[in-house]
Amino acid sequence: MTSGAPVRGNDSKQARRAAFGALAGSAIEWYDFFIYGTAAALVLGDLFFPGDNEAVKIASSLATFAIGFLLRPIGAILFGYIGDRVSRNTSLMITLVMMGGSTMAIGLLPTYHTIGIAAPIILLILRCIQGLSVGGEWGGAVLVASESAPLHRKVLAASMSQAGAPLGTIMSTLVFLPLSNSDVLYTWGWRVPFLLSAVLVFVGYIIRNKLEENPEFVQAKKRAAKTKRKAPLVEVLRHFPVTSLLVFLASFAVSGVYFRSTFALAWATNTLHIDKQLFLNALLFGAVIQLILTPTAALIADRIGVAKAHIAWTAIYLVVAPFPLMGFIATQDPMMIVIGILLSYLGHSLYYATLSGYLSTLFPPEVRFTGISFGYQMAGSLISSSMPLIAVRLVGADGHNILPVQLLYSALIAISLLAAILGPKSAQREASKYAEVQKKESEAAVV
Repeated sequence: MTSGAPVRGNDSKQARRAAFGALAGSAIEWYDFFIYGTAAALVLGDLFFPGDNEAVKIASSLATFAIGFLLRPIGAILFGYIGDRVSRNTSLMITLVMMGGSTMAIGLLPTYHTIGIAAPIILLILRCIQGLSVGGEWGGAVLVASESAPLHRKVLAASMSQAGAPLGTIMSTLVFLPLSNSDVLYTWGWRVPFLLSAVLVFVGYIIRNKLEENPEFVQAKKRAAKTKRKAPLVEVLRHFPVTSLLVFLASFAVSGVYFRSTFALAWATNTLHIDKQLFLNALLFGAVIQLILTPTAALIADRIGVAKAHIAWTAIYLVVAPFPLMGFIATQDPMMIVIGILLSYLGHSLYYATLSGYLSTLFPPEVRFTGISFGYQMAGSLISSSMPLIAVRLVGADGHNILPVQLLYSALIAISLLAAILGPKSAQREASKYAEVQKKESEAAVV
C-alpha cells in the first residue's frame, strides 16, 4: 500500500539521484548475472566441467547458474530485515560490494585444468555469494527509487530498477560480442567481462554513497519504533499470507528471461549450431528495445493505474513470447530467429517494466522491502533457477521437441497473469487488518 499523501522532502534532486542509483545498481546486478549466464552457455562447461559428453557439460555449467538462485530468498530475508528495520541504503551498499566482489573473483579463478576439482567447488561458492547479494539488491533498489518519487511518477521510478536488466544485457553483450568467435575466448578472453565488473561497482558505489534515507521510510521506521515489532518476515507471513503467495506467483513470468538468454542461447548455439554472433546480436538489439519500452510502459502505468497496466502487459506477454520464441528459432532461419527473440523481448519488457511498481503497492512501508523481496526471490529460487535445466531435458537430445518447452513457458506467464488480477483486492483486505493490529499495539504501548 503506497502512501496516500505526498512524502515530505520529495525534492527532484534526491528523487533523480535515487532513481539513477537504482538503475546503476540494477545494471551491475544484471550485468554480473548475464555475463555468467552467457559464459555458462558458451565456455564454462569446457573450462570447469571437462568431459566428452556435450550435453552433460552444458547441464553442469547451467547447474552452477541455477545454484546461485538458491540463496536468493535468504538474501531477501537478511537484507529485508536490514532494509525494513535499519536502513534501505546500508542494505544496498552491502549487496553492491558482495555482488561485485564475487564477480571479480570468478574472473580470477583458475580453471579445472589448473587446480582440478577445487575450481568448480570455488565457482559454486562464488555463485552462492552472488545469489545472496542479489536477494537483497532488487527490493532495495526498487524501494529507494519509488519511495523517493512523487506520487505521479512512482511506477516510472520503480521501473529504473527494471531498466537495469536491458542495460546490463547491453553491457555484457557488448563485452562478449568481440570475444564470442575469438581464439582467446577459451584462454583469457572469458575473464575480461568478469574483471570489468570492478569499474561498474566503483561507479555504483560513488552514486549510492550520496543517497539519503527517503522520508517515507524514515516515518515508517519511527512508527515501528513505538511498538514491539517482530521480524519483518514474521509479520509478512502472519499478516499478508495470501498477498505473499500472489507476489510469488506474479513473479513466475520473470523466468522468461532465462528461457531466452540462457536456455535458448545454449540450445541454439550448441544443439542447433546457430551462429553465436547472430544470437548475441539479436539479444543486444532486443535489450535496446527493452531499454526504450521500460520507461514508456511505466509512464503509461502511472497515467492509467499500475494494476490495470500490469495486467494488460502480462496478457500481451502471454500472446507474443512463448510460442514464437522457440518456434522461430527452430526454423534456423536468421530472420525468423531475430523476430522470435525480439517478440520475446517485447512481451517481457512490458510485463517486467511495471512488475516492481505493481508489487510495491501491495505492502505498507514497514514491511515493504521484505514483502516484495521474499516472494520475488522465492520465485527466482524455485522457478527461474530451474527453467534452463528443465527446458534442456524437455527439448530432448536432438533439440527438436519444443512443444513442452513452449507450454511450460506459457503456463508460467498465465499463472503470473492470474496472480496480478487477484493481487490488489487481497492486499487491500490484508492491509486493512494489519492497520487495525498496528493501531491496537500502538494504543497498548501508550498505556
